[in-house]
Amino acid sequence: MLLDLPYQHEGAAFLAAMPRAGLFDEPGLGKTAQAIMALDQNGLERGVIVAPASVCDVWVSECRKFSKAPRRLLRGRRSDDLNLWLRYRSDILICSYEMATKWHRELEKDFREFTIWDESHYLKSNTARRTRSAFGHQCDGKFGYGKWGAYAWLLTGTPMSNTPLDIWTWLRFVGGTQLTYRQFTARYFIEIPGAFASQYRPRKETIPELRAIIRKYSIRRTLKDVGLQLPEMWITTQEVDGDTSAVRALLAEHDGLDAAVRAAVEKGGLSFLEAGHIATLRRLVGEAKAPVFARQLVEELDGGLDKVVVFCEHKAPIDILSKTLGSIGHVILRGDTPGPQRQHLVERFQTDPECKVFLGSSAAYEGITLTAASQLVMLEQNWTPAKNAQALKRVHRIGQNRKVHVRFISLSKSIDSDIAATVARKTEAIVAVQGSEI
Repeated sequence: MLLDLPYQHEGAAFLAAMPRAGLFDEPGLGKTAQAIMALDQNGLERGVIVAPASVCDVWVSECRKFSKAPRRLLRGRRSDDLNLWLRYRSDILICSYEMATKWHRELEKDFREFTIWDESHYLKSNTARRTRSAFGHQCDGKFGYGKWGAYAWLLTGTPMSNTPLDIWTWLRFVGGTQLTYRQFTARYFIEIPGAFASQYRPRKETIPELRAIIRKYSIRRTLKDVGLQLPEMWITTQEVDGDTSAVRALLAEHDGLDAAVRAAVEKGGLSFLEAGHIATLRRLVGEAKAPVFARQLVEELDGGLDKVVVFCEHKAPIDILSKTLGSIGHVILRGDTPGPQRQHLVERFQTDPECKVFLGSSAAYEGITLTAASQLVMLEQNWTPAKNAQALKRVHRIGQNRKVHVRFISLSKSIDSDIAATVARKTEAIVAVQGSEI
């Protein structure tokens, strides 16, 4: 990670001057380091850092690497860890969103100097328990464990990961709006009813006002903004043959499901896609194309392909790939990978020339750097394009000095072909315009 660059000092100074604010730089610009610089600048010692479980250990190593203050760090995994911090046996408690939500009553009672939420898009839902435990039921910061501390900062590269309305929770918390969710929606957005879920379009006449509020309480820079240039990245889709019988049988059981899924992915009405039969469809598609691609990957590696990152959404395709790779050096990082092992696996892939393949689930979309590879494969793409864009940034980020090729793999002669093409197109569009505020 580059440090001591002008934009990083600017970001740190912005946070240091704001009691509640957001740092929403494009992934790869060092939001963690800037937040640590801001803590040092204000001499803040006691606080809580909340992050996805997969990123907590990264915070431990980054604090030790970048901080000039000798703070005592505690990785909060159990109640005993919380009690040690409550008894002032450590300065900074670093814990997951799940543990912070579980401990919210204890955290609500203890004063501290700061709270930091990393990957704060985890708090985008105004009805989610973890959001309400952090910001309070009205998201105004008067209740919830986020009420304490002279400073409270939110860090994410995707503040609007699914809909522009994602910004209400953090704007309400930092004091950017006093409007309720319903009032905020009515003032700034137009509802567009859809077949599966309503979409919201910003009102043209109130966009300048909303952007002014966002700029007052947050800062966001892209690589282009700060004068950094990354190598070219191009995205392609590739079809592979596979046994589609199970997929066709499921679609036959649910008349019209294929058209409904295509429409939802195209229009963005993704809430309907959480149904059980949709999950089964996604799993069957992944299992159908994994064996075929696994054999292709072995051939490509035997033919001289350099290191490659492969992302999947399910466990079975990762297991199939690992078994097919056999003795070819590879590492696996999933949601069930123990925290202490995560950084070791990343470092092995980054430094070991014999480790050719990184196999990751969506748990690897955040907080890690995989620039040793310039080839990335989305064997199973997430149907939320912003999450795919975040995955791509594991490879296409500062430290990458080669052109990056991203492949979205689809199962030919199936619904997956249309879905992969749609998601790839949307992901490419997000990457192209990343950094826009709305």
